[in-house]
Amino acid sequence: MAYSLRFIHDVFFNGDPVDLPKTPHEPPRWMKVPVEILVAICLLVGILPAFTVAPLLYVAATGVLQSAPPDYDLAIWHGINAALIMSVVALIGGILIYAGRRPLFRLATKLEGILDAKAVFDWLLKGLLALAGAVTRALDTGSLQRMLLFFILSALTLGAVGFLGGGAPLTGDRALLPADAVSVLVTLALVTVALWTVILHRRRLTALIVMGALGLLVSLIFVKFSAPDLALTQLSVEVVTIVLLLLALYFLPQYSPAESSRARRIRDIGVAGLAGGGAAALTWSVLTRPYESIADFFLENSVPGGGGGNVVNVILVDFRGFDTLGEISVLALAGLGIYAMLRDLRLPGPACDARGRPWNRDMHPTIMAALTRLLLPLALLVSAFIFLRGHNLPGGGFIAGLITAIALIMQYLANGVEWTHSRMTSNLHPVIGAGLLIGLLTGLASLFFGYPFLTSAFTHVHWPVIGDFELASAIAFDLGVYLVVVGATLLILVHLGLMHHASHPGEPATPEPNHA
Repeated sequence: MAYSLRFIHDVFFNGDPVDLPKTPHEPPRWMKVPVEILVAICLLVGILPAFTVAPLLYVAATGVLQSAPPDYDLAIWHGINAALIMSVVALIGGILIYAGRRPLFRLATKLEGILDAKAVFDWLLKGLLALAGAVTRALDTGSLQRMLLFFILSALTLGAVGFLGGGAPLTGDRALLPADAVSVLVTLALVTVALWTVILHRRRLTALIVMGALGLLVSLIFVKFSAPDLALTQLSVEVVTIVLLLLALYFLPQYSPAESSRARRIRDIGVAGLAGGGAAALTWSVLTRPYESIADFFLENSVPGGGGGNVVNVILVDFRGFDTLGEISVLALAGLGIYAMLRDLRLPGPACDARGRPWNRDMHPTIMAALTRLLLPLALLVSAFIFLRGHNLPGGGFIAGLITAIALIMQYLANGVEWTHSRMTSNLHPVIGAGLLIGLLTGLASLFFGYPFLTSAFTHVHWPVIGDFELASAIAFDLGVYLVVVGATLLILVHLGLMHHASHPGEPATPEPNHA
C-alpha cells in the first residue's frame, strides 16, 4: 500500500520530473488498448462478480472437489467482517508509513554504509548461482549413463526413505490370486528374454529382435488379463517401433564397442538389481492392498453415456476426449518436428557388413514386393474393420491408424520410394491437418447444440437388410485420431528412410566406410 501510494504520488502529483535521461511522451494509441482492456476486466469482475467470474469459479471448484461446491455468495458488500477489518488496517498502515516516509528515508541514508540489503541479496544470489553451477558440473558431465545413474539412485533413496519411514508392512491384507502355469511360464519367458537382451546388447540387430519378442510377451499378458485393446495397441506400437529402430540402426555400426570396465559393469548390475527390486516391491505393495478407483463409473456409464460397449474406446473419445485431442496434437507436432529435422538430410550408409561382405544389390526382392502388394488391400480392410468396430468391440482409430501406417510403410520398404510415390502422395501434412480439424470440429459441434466441448451423441437407426445400426458422433472424432496417427507415423518413418542416398536414384551415392 505504501509503495503504491508513493508510485501514484510521484507520477501524478509530485510536479514535473527532473533529471530524466529522455523526455517522456504519450504512448501510441494502440499501446493503451491492452491496459484499458485489463482495467475494464478488473472493473467488471469487481462490480459484477456473479456474472463474470462465478461460472469459471464454479467449474474450477467442481473439478478440484470432484463434487458440487459448497454454497457461496459473490457480492461487493458482505457487511463488516474480519476480511474487511484486515483490509482497512492494511490501508491505514500503508497511509501512515507513506506519511512518515521522510524520517524513514533519513534512517535509510544513515544505515546505507552499515546495512545494504541489496549487497546482501546480491551476495546470496551469487552464492546460490555458484552452488548451482558446482552441482551442475558434478552431475552434467555430458554422459547420459552418469545422469541416468544419479536419477535412479535419487529415486531409490527417496523411495527407501519414504517406505522405511512410514512403518507400513510391505504386504497388504488383500487375498492373492493363485499362480497358474501359464502366468508362471510367461513370467519366466519375460525374465529370460530381458536377460538375453542385456547379454546381447552389443549385437544391435539381435538385441532389437529379442526386444521385439519382449513386446509380444507383454501383449500376451494383456490378453491374459482380458485387455484386448491394450494387447492390440501394444502389438501395433511394437511393430512400428521395430521398423523405426531398424531404419535408424542401418546408419549405425552392427556391433557396439565394449566401453565399460569390469568394475563399472558390476556397479551397473547392482544398481539395476536395486532398481528392479524397488519397482517390484512397490508393485507388490500396491497390488496386495485394496483400492478404490473410478473404473465402476466408466463401466456403468459406457453404454448409457457414450453409446458404446468398448469402455476403453468410449473413455478415449468421450469421457477423456479432451485428453485425446491434446495427445494427437502432440503427436502431430512431433511428426512435423521430426520432418523438419530430417528434410533434405542425406546420409551415406555402410557398403558392407561387419565382416566386409557387401550388401545385396537387390534392394527390393521380387517375392517380398509382390507379397506386400497382395497384402495391402487385406491390411487396409482389416484396418477399416478395426476402426468401425472400435466403439463396441476392441479396436478404434488409434489401432486402425497404426495398422494402416504399417501396411503403407511396408510398400516403401518392399517396393522403394520411387514406386510408392508414383502411386500415393508423399505430402502427408494435409492428412495430419485434416485429422486435427475433424477432431476440433467434433468438439465444437457439441458446443453449437448447447453441450460441453466434445460431448458425444448417438442414436440407433434401422437399415434395410442390415437391420438395427448405431450411429455415434464419436466416430467422427475417432476418424480424426485415425488420420493424425496415419499421417504422423508415415511422416516420421518415410523421412527417416529417405535419409539414405539409395532412396534417391537420381542422386550420387557416396558409401561410408564400415564402422564395425
